Amino acid sequence: MDPDSGSGPSHALSDASLAARLDSAEQTLRDIAHALAHDLRTSLRHVVSYAQLLGDPAYADQPEATTRISHKVLDSSRRLQRLMESMAALARLQVADVQLEAVDTTELLRHLIRELDERAHGHRVACVLAPDLPPAVADAGLLRRVWQELLDNAWRHARSHVSPRIEVSYEAVPGGHAYFVHDNGLGFEPEKAAELFGLFQRAQGAPDPGLGLGLAMVRRIVECHGGRVWATARPGEGARFGFSLPERAA
Repeated sequence: MDPDSGSGPSHALSDASLAARLDSAEQTLRDIAHALAHDLRTSLRHVVSYAQLLGDPAYADQPEATTRISHKVLDSSRRLQRLMESMAALARLQVADVQLEAVDTTELLRHLIRELDERAHGHRVACVLAPDLPPAVADAGLLRRVWQELLDNAWRHARSHVSPRIEVSYEAVPGGHAYFVHDNGLGFEPEKAAELFGLFQRAQGAPDPGLGLGLAMVRRIVECHGGRVWATARPGEGARFGFSLPERAA
C-alpha cells in the first residue's frame, strides 16, 4: 500500500468534527495574527539588523567578521522562510478536503522512519514499532503529517541521549485507539505538557528546539478528526506524546 494514499472506503466528517474544524480555523486566525505581530516580525528584524552590519564601514577590513555576519543573515533568512512556509501549511490545513479512509499505520511509519534515517546525516536513532499497530480511520495525508511531526520531535529530543531511541506503541481506548511516541531525551517539567501543543511553544533544553509549529499542527489535525492529544514526561526521563482517534469517523 502507498502510505501516502491509504486504502479503504471514504467517509464524511460528522457534525461534531466539522464544528471542531470551525473552532480550529478561528483559533488559527488568532495564531496567525499573533505570529505576524511577534515571531515573524522578530525574525525579519534579525535579518535587517545583520544585513545593516554588513554595510558598516567598521567591518570593511574584517573578512572573518563579515563572513560570520553573512552566515547569520542566511540562517535568519532561512528561519524566516521556514516560519512562513509552516504558517502557510497551517492555514491550508483549515481548508483541506478531509477524506477519511483506513490507513495502514505500520506501513506509514516504516516509510516515515526511512525518510528520517535519510535526513539524519549519520545521527542514527533506534526506532522500535510495537507489533500489530492497528490501522487508523483518518485522512491519509493529514495523518501522515501527524506522525511525521511526532517522529521529528522525538528524534530531535532523543539525540541528547548517548543511545537515542524512539518507541511507538498503542492501546485500545473507548471507541478507538491511542497511539504513543516515546523518546529517551531530556524530557520536560510535567506542568509544561499542555503548553507544548500551543503555537510557537518549545520545550526547553532540546538540541534543536524547532519552530514551535509542529505540535500545534498535530493538535489541529487530531482534533478535527474527533480525537485528542496529550503528553507526559519527567526531566531526564524522556517524553511520551500520545493521540487518540475514533475507530470510525467521529
